[in-house]
Amino acid sequence: MISFSLKDSANSFETFCFYKNGSVLKDAPICALSLKKAGSMRFRWNETNSTRDNFFKSVLSSSQILTPVELSHSKIVYDLQNSEQIFQKVGDGIITKNLALVPSVTVADCVPIYLYDDVTKVFGIVHSGWKGTGIIKEAIMLANQKYGSAPSDFCIVIGPHINKCCYVVNEERATYFAKEFTPDCVKPISKNQKIDWNNGEGQLFSLSLLKANLSVLEKIGVKDSNIVICSDCTCCNQIYGSNRRETSQGNSFTVQAAFIYHKN
Repeated sequence: MISFSLKDSANSFETFCFYKNGSVLKDAPICALSLKKAGSMRFRWNETNSTRDNFFKSVLSSSQILTPVELSHSKIVYDLQNSEQIFQKVGDGIITKNLALVPSVTVADCVPIYLYDDVTKVFGIVHSGWKGTGIIKEAIMLANQKYGSAPSDFCIVIGPHINKCCYVVNEERATYFAKEFTPDCVKPISKNQKIDWNNGEGQLFSLSLLKANLSVLEKIGVKDSNIVICSDCTCCNQIYGSNRRETSQGNSFTVQAAFIYHKN
């Protein structure tokens, strides 16, 4: 696995590369994420967001077609042949082979996961919140069903998200993740450890969404050498929007747009 960190950025968005067998994959789609300074990328079908509209006008060309989905914190993934098919759709992931399409989801501490199979040329993106952990399996299995993609051919980028240092959960959620994914993704927090983000009572746990998602990828046969991880914690790092950090300070949180596209 390849791991990297941004730490700081002068840009309004950042891009990430796919790797295969430990090397940068050429001619692959580009993984991208808007940063906090770009403003809120909140998306609802029944709303307008001029900040979001202007951002994408500045980033995409006229030949690229943004195809967003309104989030529902689910494991629903759509396979698209054209942009019209996504209209009014609610879910958390998109796959396609149409090079003109720019699949997009929104995130604010949840995990953006980008996927690409360089054999069948299927690419896409999913929003993996805690409720939807495992959606990456649904996306890859849908690609297998629709296009014959093999899990071992997929390249994965796991984008910035809230890390175990800041994601504190109660025993019920910890038990769920340990049972459904891997016991290694949860760790009890000692009574004398400072808790910044959770005032709940009873035993508390740190939760690693990264380890949970890696366990999903391992079980379905995605190769470690095809996985790239951004180690940044969105809650710790001020360049990112963060639901947990910003709302704890009495502010509205900055929704980020995660998207994937091909060069013209």
